[in-house]
Parts: sequence; C-alpha cells; structure tokens
Amino acid sequence: MSPMRLIIVGGGTAGWMAAACLRHFLPESWSIRLIESEDIGTVGVGEATIPQIRLFNEALGIDEDEFLTATQGTIKLGIEFSDWTRLGHRYMHAFGAIGRGLGLLDFHHYWLRARAAGVAKSLDHYSLNEQAAYARRMQRGAPRTSPYLLEMPYAYHFDAALYAAYLRRRAEAGGVERVEGKVTDFRLDGENGNVAGITLTDGRAIDGDFFIDCSGFRGLLIEGALETGYDDWSRWLLNNRAVAVPCAHGTTPQLPWTGATAREAGWQWRIPLQHRIGNGYVYCSDHVSDDEAERTLLANLDGEAQADPNRLRFVSGKRRRMWNRNVVALGLASGFMEPLESTSIHLIQAGISRLLKMLARGRRRPGGRRRIQPAERFRMGTHPRFHHPPFQGDDA
Repeated sequence: MSPMRLIIVGGGTAGWMAAACLRHFLPESWSIRLIESEDIGTVGVGEATIPQIRLFNEALGIDEDEFLTATQGTIKLGIEFSDWTRLGHRYMHAFGAIGRGLGLLDFHHYWLRARAAGVAKSLDHYSLNEQAAYARRMQRGAPRTSPYLLEMPYAYHFDAALYAAYLRRRAEAGGVERVEGKVTDFRLDGENGNVAGITLTDGRAIDGDFFIDCSGFRGLLIEGALETGYDDWSRWLLNNRAVAVPCAHGTTPQLPWTGATAREAGWQWRIPLQHRIGNGYVYCSDHVSDDEAERTLLANLDGEAQADPNRLRFVSGKRRRMWNRNVVALGLASGFMEPLESTSIHLIQAGISRLLKMLARGRRRPGGRRRIQPAERFRMGTHPRFHHPPFQGDDA
C-alpha cells in the first residue's frame, strides 16, 4: 500500500499504546501524529492486566525491569474474589493450569476419581499460581526448582498514567509527532463520507488518511463525526457508576493479586502498586446513592486516601461498528464493560493487533477495510506467542 497519514485523536493508555505499536511495526514512510490536550484528564486509576500484556511489551522490545520501575508496577498472579457467595468466602482465579495431565487424560479426570475416593484436596491446592500467591512467591522464566513445573503466567498492576507517559517517550523517540490541542470540529469528504481532517481550538487544520479514535467515552470521531451508534448493554450489566481513589499502603503486606470484594450494590477493586494502592467501587445507582458508595469505599481502604474520590458514570456496551469508514475506535471510545476480569487494556491490545493485520499490504475491501495474510515483517501479527490462548476469552 502507499504510505498513509495516520492521525490518533486522544492520548492516555489507548492512544499511546497505539502510537508506540504502530510506529514500531509500520514503515517509516507512514506518518503518525497523535493529538491530545494537557487540559483533558484521563480516568487515571491503577490498572490491572492479564498475562497477554507481557506479549505486547515483549513485541515492542520493552525491558521488564525498566517497565516496572517506570510505571511503579507490581506482579499479578491472579484475582481474588472475596465475599461473593457468602461473607468470609474467598476464591482466587489464578492464572495458569491446575494440576498436570498424565498420558492421554487431563488432570481433572484423575482429580475427580481421587475426590470420589476421598484422597484429593480442593482444586486450589493444585494451582501453582494460587499456592505461590498466598506464599508471596513467584518465578520468572524457566523453573529452577523442579523439571516438572511449567513457567508461571503472570500479569502486572501499574499506574496507567505512568504507562502512557512511558510509551509516549518511546513513541516520540521513534518518530511519532505529538500535537498539543483540543479537537473542536471535523471535516468530512463530500464524496465518500470519510473523515478528511480535524480542526483544533486555535484554528489549526490537520488532515489525514486514516484516524484512530482514542478520545474516551465521548468518541469524538466514531460517534461525533460518523454517528455510528451505541449498543446499550445495561439490561445485562447493571452497574453504571464507579468511584475511585488511591490510598497509602497500610499494614497489609504487598499482595501479588488483584482484589475484587463484593459490596451491597456492586464490588470493590484493590490494585496494589509500588507507591500506592488503587481502589474503586463499581456499583448500580438504582440500589445505592453516589454519596453512600463513596462512604463505603473510603471506609474500606488500607491506608489514608491520597486524593479526592473520582466519580465516574458509564453505560456498559459498545459502538455498533468499531471500524466505520476510515475511523477505528480503541479503548473507551469503542465501548466499555466493568473491569471485573481486568480486560480493559487487553481489549486495546487486541484491537491494535487486529488493526496491524489489516493495515499491512493487501487488497481493498468495501468500506475502506483491508484484510490480508500478515506479512512477515509485521512480527506482532504473526508471532506465535502473541496469539491469545482461548481460555482467556479474547473473542468472548
């Protein structure tokens, strides 16, 4: 394909993940510009991830120790659910396999037989990640203690704002141009209806061939310009509010898991970072007021709150088309589901991966889309370790 002018509208995690990745894998002849304003804040809560984020960082050549230092990150071995079935009950959704198969049979067949015979323990005893998490231990790389152990899958907790800033430095060093300013208007092509350009508050006009909307819930281009529409999932996903606040570390030791505790009208997250703990209460406003939710959150912190609570409103659902004409929406601009399984950043990552496969050389399809067999030079799309294992629900 001929070189294209790519315009990313909005920064934050989605914008800078897209900018860093596209610059790393697309030819230098393609120009990439990112438009963002320092006056527009981001959601900015501590982020929890799933193991695929390691593949994203690895594909960009990011050193793990450098990344953890820059983002105040910590290791995550799973998610602990507390008080969901009854008060005092805990269940950990740990990453990785449970037990080991033998011969032609998977582990659970042996476990069921042993359970019936009264000799098997509960399943959590056979999860390497869960046992390691509660022991406050882990391993990176190949096992050093036993040839029968597998590598432990793990993810991260990190400060999303610091991650965006870290990726910004890498992207700008690679040639991405950042433009400071707010988007106030757009221009459509009179012949095909594509977005032809945008206008900033100071009157500057910026034209492009392809636009990536990372403008958050507003969806400045995917909705504001193209009126794509939104599928409301509130009838199935009842939570529609969240309140978030960081706090200091208390007396609890550093925990290598994300906490998800059931509350009266929703659930509370706990994301431990090196310098603080990120907390939030996701709830349904039909059953608890905003003030009540804030009081509940503040009463269940490990340490002193470090900021005023940030109240968020959202409608669970997705854009009817996440790729409309020459605009692709990523992150909150494409849709939102409450972060119970820490998949928000993974959806950004998966969107970028698919976009790269479509932007490589290939034949044109209706509506401006391009479907191809990935070229070898776009290693991110063909790297076998980048493909997501089905148990993570990538396409659910």
